[in-house]
Amino acid sequence: MWGRKEKDLPEAVEFARPLVHGGFSTPDGVAVAITEYFEPDTVTPAQARAVVDRLWQARVAEQHTWPPVTDPDRVLAAFSSLAAEGVVARADFTCCQHCGLTEIGAEAAPGDRGFAFFHSQDTARAVEGGELLLSYGRLADSSADTAEVGQVVAAALRAQELSVTWDGSPEERIRVEVEWRKRLG
Repeated sequence: MWGRKEKDLPEAVEFARPLVHGGFSTPDGVAVAITEYFEPDTVTPAQARAVVDRLWQARVAEQHTWPPVTDPDRVLAAFSSLAAEGVVARADFTCCQHCGLTEIGAEAAPGDRGFAFFHSQDTARAVEGGELLLSYGRLADSSADTAEVGQVVAAALRAQELSVTWDGSPEERIRVEVEWRKRLG
């Protein structure tokens, strides 16, 4: 195992690609995630860092061919605009739906009526070419209607010229058609 090179670690590359391409992680964070994900001594910290460095450099090179404003830029702009509507919005928030729903209330400011977020599994799905799924709802201490919050979120996304699919049902997540090209910071 110790003599393996990063090119011999396709599982590590497959694991790391959505984290790097998602655009929310740091190189150090992805390298740590790789070593924590795999069995001890399967991928060394140096091997993990080599995988990340190669993926990171390739993604930075791709960015030069992207338009000035990408779909993730539009999503994040819509999320920024939601604060003025009393909706706390978080991108790549927590690991999953359950954790996001449990933790989003702590992110709210006094007077916020609702929330919107997508979690890291949603980011990974979007990276792989799927839709971006958004969770939304009213905050526990708010009298806002869940569907009303969904309408506000969908309108903010559409204002950014994103293609949104949502039937208005509070039981359905909002779907956003995206080409996930978030620039690395």
